[in-house]
Amino acid sequence: MSEDPRRTLSDSRHKPWEENPSEEWAFALEHADRGEWDFAIAHCRRAINIWPSYYDAWLLLGGVLEEKGALDQALEAIERASEIAILELSQAWNNLAGLRLLRQEWEEALVIDRILDLIDPSRHAIIRYRMAVASTQIGDLESGFKWLTEAIDYRPDLRERALNESWLEPLHSRLLQRDG
Repeated sequence: MSEDPRRTLSDSRHKPWEENPSEEWAFALEHADRGEWDFAIAHCRRAINIWPSYYDAWLLLGGVLEEKGALDQALEAIERASEIAILELSQAWNNLAGLRLLRQEWEEALVIDRILDLIDPSRHAIIRYRMAVASTQIGDLESGFKWLTEAIDYRPDLRERALNESWLEPLHSRLLQRDG
């Protein structure tokens, strides 16, 4: 009598798969769909052990813990998922703003940086620096200088960068006067 292939596959799923967090997440989802909360939790935790910033695994873990009635743990998992989402979103918006500048899409870069400043205030200095570039390039030198001085106040190392930035050339003399 041959062994049931589904049983063999099911048995193999409960061995540690430390090299593939996506596979662990898929197993967790399958168990969650069947209401097998403990197995789902174990697979979520394995996925997170492999990849600590795996948003989907944290989110699924929170949902499974909620279903199981572990509300405090569920809240912790969902909060962690939210933190990861904000960081990932912040990096994506940061990259997007930088690309808009490179493409010389000044207005779009300003809009993106205003949003990014709300999402991730830790990027305040570089956001203000890019806003200075964009404002200067659209001819709004007053706003450009305001953003540039704010950026430099947060990060003094940006002063030298600004003085070497051709896009900020219209502000160079005012910057030198301010510091002189």
